[in-house]
Amino acid sequence: MSEPATVDTPLKKLVGDKTAKALASHLDLHTAGDLVYHFPRRYDERGEHTDIRALDVGEQVTVLAQVQRTAVRPMRQRRGNLLEVTVGDGSGGLLTLTFFGNQAWRERELRPGRWGLFAGKVTEFRGKRQLNGPEYVLLGEGGDGEAAVSDEIEEFAGALIPVYPAAAAVPTWVIARCVRVVLDTFTPPEDPLPATVRASRNLVDLGARCGRSTDRPPRRRSTGRGGGSSGTRRSPSS
Repeated sequence: MSEPATVDTPLKKLVGDKTAKALASHLDLHTAGDLVYHFPRRYDERGEHTDIRALDVGEQVTVLAQVQRTAVRPMRQRRGNLLEVTVGDGSGGLLTLTFFGNQAWRERELRPGRWGLFAGKVTEFRGKRQLNGPEYVLLGEGGDGEAAVSDEIEEFAGALIPVYPAAAAVPTWVIARCVRVVLDTFTPPEDPLPATVRASRNLVDLGARCGRSTDRPPRRRSTGRGGGSSGTRRSPSS
């Protein structure tokens, strides 16, 4: 696209028709402005746990967790096997990922020790929390040559990872990829608040708020987690 994107630029011109339709129908995001102001609900860090024990049944979630073990067992009601993958959050919380059918390739991919983002709806079976057939993206392991990692999550390895309000059909890593595509050409609007007012109230400049630091914060302290200092603001159109 030759012209810079603005808050009013339709997403279909930036991310393609198929992705734009999914963002519109599932998340009500139609323009570049809608997307860049669709801020992450939190930032996760590789090695830092998501509290799996706090997940509610029926909740659509994205968790950062590590594969603990895998097991293949035959299905009782029909032919074939199912793959059960147990992932943990580092604090004792465990979640079972269940995949049906021939999953030998997935068993090799989801080997113990791998970290990943796992997205799906929380259900419960025999007292255990689980995700059935979740979407997931694995974090890289420093170039060991195994299990190719998707481009959009590779650059997050070892960094803070934005976790966006998402939908089953549009997981958080797809949103993150789209944000990066839009930010490549996006021109933020001028901040209507004077610099003196922003400084007195400890507010981040509107342009910086929708800039690259939103999608890839360089340091934990800049995200506002744990009592950080950055103020939160709504977009001019909201």
